[in-house]
Amino acid sequence: MIHFPKYQKHILRELTFRLEIFTHIVPVPAVVYYAALAILTFSTKYADFAILILIISAIVSAILMLFLGIGLRFIKIKKIFSIKDKQTFKFELLRLPKFESFVIGIRWGLGVIGAYGMIITSFLYKYGIKDLPIDFLLMIIPFLGVPIFLAIIPLEMSSHYLISENIIRKYIKKSFLKEIELPTENIKMNYFTKIFIYIVSLVGMPMIILVSLMSLTYYFGSQLTNPLIHFIFLSLICLYPIFQTAYYIAKNLNEGIAQIKESLEEVSQGNFNVKSGILTFDELGMLSQFTNKIILHLKDMYESIKTLNENLEQIVEIRTLELKNTLEEVQKLKQQQDGDYYLTSLLIEPFIQNIVEDELVNQSFGHDFILKQKKEFVFRDKHKQIGGDFCTFRKITLKNKPYLFFINADAMGKSIQGAGGVLILTSILQSALERNALFEEEQNVLPELWLRQLFIEMQKTYEAFQGSMMLSLIMGLIDIQTNSLYFINAEHPYPALIRNDKLRIIKEKHFLRKIGTTITEGNLFINTIYLKKNDMFICGSDGKDDIVYDDKINDDETLFFNILEKNQKNPYKTVEYLFNHAIIKDDLSVLWIETKKNNYLENNYNFYKNLREKIKHEYKQKKYESLYNLLKNYLFDIPLDSQYMFLYANVCYNIGNYQEAKEIIEALRLRNPVNPWYLYLSSKIYNKLNQKEKALKYYRKAIEHVSDKNLRTKLEQLHKKIIIK
Repeated sequence: MIHFPKYQKHILRELTFRLEIFTHIVPVPAVVYYAALAILTFSTKYADFAILILIISAIVSAILMLFLGIGLRFIKIKKIFSIKDKQTFKFELLRLPKFESFVIGIRWGLGVIGAYGMIITSFLYKYGIKDLPIDFLLMIIPFLGVPIFLAIIPLEMSSHYLISENIIRKYIKKSFLKEIELPTENIKMNYFTKIFIYIVSLVGMPMIILVSLMSLTYYFGSQLTNPLIHFIFLSLICLYPIFQTAYYIAKNLNEGIAQIKESLEEVSQGNFNVKSGILTFDELGMLSQFTNKIILHLKDMYESIKTLNENLEQIVEIRTLELKNTLEEVQKLKQQQDGDYYLTSLLIEPFIQNIVEDELVNQSFGHDFILKQKKEFVFRDKHKQIGGDFCTFRKITLKNKPYLFFINADAMGKSIQGAGGVLILTSILQSALERNALFEEEQNVLPELWLRQLFIEMQKTYEAFQGSMMLSLIMGLIDIQTNSLYFINAEHPYPALIRNDKLRIIKEKHFLRKIGTTITEGNLFINTIYLKKNDMFICGSDGKDDIVYDDKINDDETLFFNILEKNQKNPYKTVEYLFNHAIIKDDLSVLWIETKKNNYLENNYNFYKNLREKIKHEYKQKKYESLYNLLKNYLFDIPLDSQYMFLYANVCYNIGNYQEAKEIIEALRLRNPVNPWYLYLSSKIYNKLNQKEKALKYYRKAIEHVSDKNLRTKLEQLHKKIIIK
């Protein structure tokens, strides 16, 4: 038996205090708060009694599960401290966080079932079987179960693991266990996996609660009074675990690196008896063990040098053998690293697609890309590359029209760091593309709004990394039928358009920062271009510019396009020229799309000219019903005509179709966020939809940018209506 009962009591006390405090100030209040909202939404008749029973059952269940958790923890720790073998003892102590994570999941499952059973029993006692509100009780199950089992329990399990791991590490550092080594095969937890799970569980809780609240509001008409209070409460509940997780992750990294640093500092001063403790089951623990092995090798080498003059021949032989063993160890590490690279590259490769299996797409456009990562490696005779650049093409459907989706992205960092950013990007993209393929509501969206939603998903995900992982990109959609191009540029090098054998660099009016950087509302801007026959749209990562050319580091962002023009505007020849005549210092990717057919406007100019005249005539006559169909058909063929799209939004407003008007004006604002007429109509629409705050917001924005006296007068009149209402 390991004889230090003081630590046994301290570990039990500290684990109980920290874990139960976290559980009862974040997840439990969140569940009770959300349950109360659900009860108030589904029934006002039973609300008072149901909320009272909810609070009582939550308290009773929490107390019972608290005692269950403390009891299981006491039994587990007592069992661990009864182990005689020191190595087994340390191994089981390091596994305690996994046990705590599993137990809290079981506790939540039993606690929720028990609390719900108490609620049903209370209703049976008060109303009897005959008057039992079965529909009300059944309705609560999905709206409580989904957030709890998809958001709260994963958050609890990951947080208990992280907190327990930090507590156990502290006590191991203080004891003789620090220097006890474990077999390498026992160190299995991947640090990347741990952080990924932590972040997913953190993002999951606010996202799922938000979706659930939106469902209550949208489908069941829930009305939140004093929304600021709800916002502050939810923010506090969500921010606490975020800051706690960030603190513990940073502490874990800092202590692990500091420990290795201290060991290496001792070695640098000639002390080869120092050891770096194995405190976790992840790569930091493995790195400490490898550090100890290296220190041991260095110690042997040092002692060998001291005896070199005494027995040179023998020492050389021993030294040669030792070096051979060391090199074999390093080679094994290199193979492990290449194995990680290889597996990561296999995860990314399926998403890199330059071929779209669609006849209409291939008849309408030529499209391709060149992707060359800086890091190349060989693993088991397979030549692979890994890095932060990414390109792909996909076909999607929006508003019953086919679109070609494309993206050229550059994740921060090279090699495995950049690949990690790309891996996250591919998961977001695949999710969005699958939703579009499976759900009609995902297809019934304007292209500008679809791109906005995808951008927001990326932004929210990368923001969680707090600047340690960012992404520049150009992504867009091309309406295959009309040659209409929509694209977003997030701090990516400027793209270019080649038309009539002339190259023009496209510089955006509105600057958009990299994804993962905090942005303010209104910064998102979508560029639009009508493509003509034989047009080429081309873009690329900064790897095409970050080169050494003519024996100097390039600082000219137009150099690539100048070389492109010298090579018959052929991307293949241009990239080949760069590799032959320049030194490439970064991951490099170039993507291009070439149009094979004319757009509708070019082919039927007179028809659409006459149609526009007819629309103007109908608008003057205020024949909104017939005008609605005319404009809808016109914009189906000529979707980038912002003037007539704005007219369409006005017509929808005048016939009372406010939701469609809102969708159209939001798309127009993405094309031009500061157009005062767009802002004015937005304010009018939100006023009709009884969204006073948004109406006032867009009124104020319009006032900032208005110069037309007539529009200013209209805005003042609208402001009076908003205030009166």
